[in-house]
Amino acid sequence: MQSTIVAHTLSTTLIFNADILCMDEARTTAEAIVFDKGLVRFVGSEPAARAWLKRSGVSAFEQNAEGACILPGFIDAHLHPMLMSVYEHSIDCSGVDSLLELERLLTLRVASFSDAEWVLGLQLDEQLLETKMLPTRGTLDAMCSDKPLVIFKRDGHSIAVNSLALRLAGLEQGASGVEGGTVELDSEGQPTGIFRENAVALVMEHFVPPSQDQLLASAVSAFTKLSRQGVTSIGAILQSDAEGPGGASSQHEMLAMQALAGASPFAIYSILIGKRVPDVQTVIGSPLNSPELGHKTQAFKIFADGTLGSCTACMHEGFFDQPEKNGYLTLPDEEIYQRMVAAHKQNWQICIHAIGDKAIDTCVNLYVRLLDAFPRANHRHRIEHASIASPGVVKRIADLGLVLCCQPLFVRSERHWLLPRLGSDRAGMAYPFKSFFDAGIVIAGSSDAPIESVNVLAAIECCVTRDGFSEDQCLSVDQALAMYTCNGAFVQFEEREKGSLVSGMRADMVILDKNPHQVAPGSIGKISVLKTICAGKTSYSKIAESERD
Repeated sequence: MQSTIVAHTLSTTLIFNADILCMDEARTTAEAIVFDKGLVRFVGSEPAARAWLKRSGVSAFEQNAEGACILPGFIDAHLHPMLMSVYEHSIDCSGVDSLLELERLLTLRVASFSDAEWVLGLQLDEQLLETKMLPTRGTLDAMCSDKPLVIFKRDGHSIAVNSLALRLAGLEQGASGVEGGTVELDSEGQPTGIFRENAVALVMEHFVPPSQDQLLASAVSAFTKLSRQGVTSIGAILQSDAEGPGGASSQHEMLAMQALAGASPFAIYSILIGKRVPDVQTVIGSPLNSPELGHKTQAFKIFADGTLGSCTACMHEGFFDQPEKNGYLTLPDEEIYQRMVAAHKQNWQICIHAIGDKAIDTCVNLYVRLLDAFPRANHRHRIEHASIASPGVVKRIADLGLVLCCQPLFVRSERHWLLPRLGSDRAGMAYPFKSFFDAGIVIAGSSDAPIESVNVLAAIECCVTRDGFSEDQCLSVDQALAMYTCNGAFVQFEEREKGSLVSGMRADMVILDKNPHQVAPGSIGKISVLKTICAGKTSYSKIAESERD
C-alpha cells in the first residue's frame, strides 16, 4: 500500500480498494470500510460505501489501500505488560547457547546498571547450554560477583541467582517448607542458587526494580512494540499483591497499569492476580474499568501448576527425561476451589493457569464441582495454556463450556525438547489446537509476553505449520486468524464490541501488505503490518516510521 500520511480534519474516514476480511460469522469479505468517532459505520463494496456516505450527507477523508489486506485489530489475550516494561530495561539472554556466551553478555551489560540496581537477565533457555541446566550460584559468581544477579529461565517460572543476591535475600542457608515451590540444594544441603515456582518470590521480594522514570520509558517502548504488530487489545495479567511471577517486587502492577491506562494505545482487559477477590475489586472504579477508554476488568487469575520447561507442570507420570519428577500443584486443591468460588460468586471470569495433564484434569474437576454447586450460564471460565491435554479432557472442557487461551509460539520455542521431555506417547498431546477447534471449544491466542514474542503473524504461521511438530494439529489460516480476532473478543466477553469488522463495532483494524490466505503458509510471518488503527486512531504506521527514520 503506497498511501501517504495526510493531515485532515474530517472525522469520517473511507478506506477503499482494500481486501477486507471481516471475520464475522459469515466470513464476509469487502473492499471498502467507513468509520468515524471510533466505530465502524459501513463495510461493503466501494460503490455501496460511497452511496452510504452520500445518503448520510457525510464528507470523508479518503484513503486508497491499493489492495492491502485489512483485518480486525489483533487481540493478544494474555500477556504481562508491566513485566514487559521491566524486561525492556533488562539483559536479553534469549539465544545464548553457552556459558561462555552468557559470561560475555553479562560482562558487556552489567556496567550499565547502577550500584543500587539488581542485574536482571531474562529468557535464558538452559536447553541450549552445554550443561542443559541453569547455572548455579558458583558459576554466576565467576561472571558477576559485585552486583546482585538474577537470571530468569525462559518460561519465567525458575531463576538462578548469584551469592550476593542470596545474601541480600537472607537465603544463604536456603529455606524450607516452601509450599508450591522448590529451593534446590546441593549434596551438602546448601542452596545452589536455583529457585522454582513459589520459591522465586523469596528472592524477588528483595529485588530493586527500575526507577519510575525508567519503568515509564520502558512501558512506552513495550507498548509501541505491540502496536507495531497490529495489536489493538490485550488481556493484561496484573499482580495486586505479592502472589505472581514477579513476587513482592511486582505487587504494585495493578496500580502502575492504572496510571498508564489513559495513555494506552490499545484496549485493556485486565486479569488480576491476588490471594483474595475483595482485594482486587478496588480496581472497578479505576481507569482500568473505563468503557470510554475501552478498558474492562472482570477476570481473576489463579496459578495451579508450573511449566514443562522447569519440570514443575503437574503431570500424572514423571517426565520422560527426568522420571523422578512429575511437577506439582502450586496451591492446594481446596485453596484453588475457594478462590474459584469467591470469583464466581462475584460474576468474575476465572482464568486458571494449568499446563500439565494432571493439573488440567484437577482444574476441570474443580470447575465441575463449582458449576454443580453454583450454576451460571455463559460463564466463559478459562484455562490458560492447557498445554498437555488428553482427548478425554478435551471433551470435558467442551461439555463444560470452558474457553481456552493458548500460546502458539510455545510450540516453536519448545519443539526441540518436547519429545525427549514428554516421550512419544505424550508429545502428541502437546498443544492440541486442532483437537480444541474440532471439539467446538473457543480458543484465543496470546504471546504470554514477555515469555514469547508479540509478533502475531509469526504465531499465526506457527498455528498453520506447527514448524513440523505434530502436524496433525495444524490449523487452517482462518482458524489461526480467528484466535487473534473474533475468538479473542469472545473469551473477553467483547464479541459485540470488537473482533470483527461490521457496522457498530470498534474501529480496530490492522492493515497488512498481503492477505494471509494468499501466501505460502511458511511466509505468513513475513507479512508486514502497514498500519494499526485502534478505535479509529492510528497507533502505528510503517510509512510514518520510515519517514521518521
